[in-house]
Amino acid sequence: MRRNAGILFISVLFVAGGASEADYQLTEPNWAIEARFPDLPKTDGILTPSALGEVKVQRFFWEQGGEHYLLARFEYPLALRPGDESALYAKSFADLLRSRPGEVRGRGKFTLGPYAGEKLVIAQPREKNIREVRFAAIGAVLYMASAEWPESGAPGAERAGQFLSSVQVRPEFMNAREVETSARWRELSAGRFHLRYDATRWYRDPADAEAGVVNLLRRDQRAEAQFIAEDHPVEGGDIEKAVLDTAREGAESVSVKQRGRKQRGAVELVELEFTARVARITYVNHGYFYSGPEGTVQLRGWSPEKDYSGVRDDITELLEGLSVVSASK
Repeated sequence: MRRNAGILFISVLFVAGGASEADYQLTEPNWAIEARFPDLPKTDGILTPSALGEVKVQRFFWEQGGEHYLLARFEYPLALRPGDESALYAKSFADLLRSRPGEVRGRGKFTLGPYAGEKLVIAQPREKNIREVRFAAIGAVLYMASAEWPESGAPGAERAGQFLSSVQVRPEFMNAREVETSARWRELSAGRFHLRYDATRWYRDPADAEAGVVNLLRRDQRAEAQFIAEDHPVEGGDIEKAVLDTAREGAESVSVKQRGRKQRGAVELVELEFTARVARITYVNHGYFYSGPEGTVQLRGWSPEKDYSGVRDDITELLEGLSVVSASK
């Protein structure tokens, strides 16, 4: 059995308490998984650029005598939607093999608690070792576990199996439905203003550069939104006038379609829906605005008029995620 261990998926189960080599339990805040390393691992963080913005990667790794163990967490600008996992696994394996080519010895599926993942065994001829890589998406985040060991060393294969078998889902992440629902929501905060948004539908514009201004793009880019927060009231105190005056500065024409009020706790927001014609294209804007002792906040979403009916609900849902902490609290 040991002679073949290097080219098969490591599926032998080990009891953590009986593993003399596994001496360091890694449990990180906000991580859905935990695992045992032979010793205290090193760690680093990487920001990897993508078309949608930076992918945040945190890694823990340990190596000694030709054995290499790695855990990594990938957080994407867009949260994963149910059903996106298989395409992400395929892309991740392809990227892995491009960055470090090897001979694929096997590919298959595995389960990690209630989550379905995929795994790959790769022979690395130059290093004369075997590597097994596992990917699992949990709570809109991708987790990676990797173990490498010398191709000729059965003890290394056993220790790799021990490490991979020690990777477990933390108890608070065992309810997959609750985790999925919670993970899709992210929050922007500025002073007393907070915006909770669905990260499976909206992501931050990677071109953002202005302090205090956050631009959001709908997944298919058929709509945009902007969140602006300042710690002082608008000059003159009339937020509606300030919003429309600013819109008129860059538009050929502006027309108000609807005015309203929205109560947020002790604070009342101004609601405006208006059209703005820019470069011969008419855009529909829908927003919530406020100016008072808490400061000033502007949140609006917009889309070309021809697309607006298809994105109206997403924009409205985004606006409903705005909250204000009253200055009286």
